[in-house]
Parts: sequence; structure tokens; C-alpha cells
Amino acid sequence: MSKKSNIMSLSIEPDMQDKLKRYAKSKDVSVSKLIRDLVDKYLVTEDEVIPVILKIPNKLRGDTENLQKWFDTKSAAIVKILSSQDSV
Repeated sequence: MSKKSNIMSLSIEPDMQDKLKRYAKSKDVSVSKLIRDLVDKYLVTEDEVIPVILKIPNKLRGDTENLQKWFDTKSAAIVKILSSQDSV
């Protein structure tokens, strides 16, 4: 396990700080862990992957034809977004 450093501070509005505290408490984690998890999930560098989360409707389970149509539509949208110059 790596050694932690306390070298970073964040400047945020009080409302956002309260929101982070409430959410972290609801998930039973520290605000620091919540921030680390958010950075890990959403901060992407050129050498890393771009995370894509698909929430697949449960009603499509077992429905091969409609699941394929749904997936094709979502795939095309992802390709369009990631192909545009303004996407990052």
C-alpha cells in the first residue's frame, strides 16, 4: 500500500462542501475517499481508458432482437460523442 501525502487542498463553495459531506455520510465513507473515488472514476488521461457506463433496461433481458437494437443505438451515440473534437 502506498504512503499518503497531505499536499492537496480543494477550494469549494460551502453549499458544495455540505453536499459532499451529506453524500459521503450516506455512503458511510469519508469525504476524502469520496473525492478520490470521483477523481478515479472521472479523471481520464491519454494513457488511461474512458469509462462508459451503460444502464441496460431490465425489460430487455432475454429479448435478443430489442437488446441488439438498443445496444446498436447506444454504441452509435458513444462513437459519435467520442469522435467529436469537443467531446473532451
